[in-house]
Amino acid sequence: MNHEGHRQRLYEKLKTGGYLHEHELLEMLLFNAYPRRNTNAIAHSLLDAFGSLRGVFDADISALTEIYGVGESVACYLKCVAACAMPAYCDEGQDVYLKNYGDFKEFVARRLRKKTEETLELYFFDKGGRVKYIYSRTDFDKHKVTAQSKELSALIAARKPYGLLIAHNHLTGDSSPSAQDDKFTGEMEVLCSLNGVTLYDHCIYASDNNVFSYFDTGKIDRIRDAYNVNALIKNQKP
Repeated sequence: MNHEGHRQRLYEKLKTGGYLHEHELLEMLLFNAYPRRNTNAIAHSLLDAFGSLRGVFDADISALTEIYGVGESVACYLKCVAACAMPAYCDEGQDVYLKNYGDFKEFVARRLRKKTEETLELYFFDKGGRVKYIYSRTDFDKHKVTAQSKELSALIAARKPYGLLIAHNHLTGDSSPSAQDDKFTGEMEVLCSLNGVTLYDHCIYASDNNVFSYFDTGKIDRIRDAYNVNALIKNQKP
């Protein structure tokens, strides 16, 4: 990509009053932080992690520096911009609240329908149902995505959500869970129960009309019974 040409096109959209998407606005903010670097990928990574511009602005510096390519100086720059811009983003409507399975299914579809590789996402909730953080990972492979239990355990312990939802996509058109999907859901139940977090659901997206839900099918209850840490301790007693 011709970075200078791309930047000039965004500047022209701004000058002529054209509509700028959130990722384009964030790209332009990052031009000053990265004078000679393509900022598109970093902008998308930030929005994938925090859900929106407001989410990026709300994030603390340590969370921002967890994003690949974002150092402390860039994180401080974004927080400075946030301090100036936050009055424009104070509308409660900017937050994402998911109250039921229908809300979650719609949110998952919006997040995953355009993905061209298998992607895993974890949605962290506060007690009121607000999405407070989004973890998004891909191996840039159409058939698999991996995540390390140690990394996820540290993330849950650091974020301290009230509840957690899992979603990933199948590009085969079949949303049926695999044995590996069941195993991963069980591992996540162990991590959640160790940290006092409720695992609400695991959804597998194949299309807008083909989404498998562990909650809707009752599988999440069977996994809780088998993998909740209290159940595991009880089963190990003589």
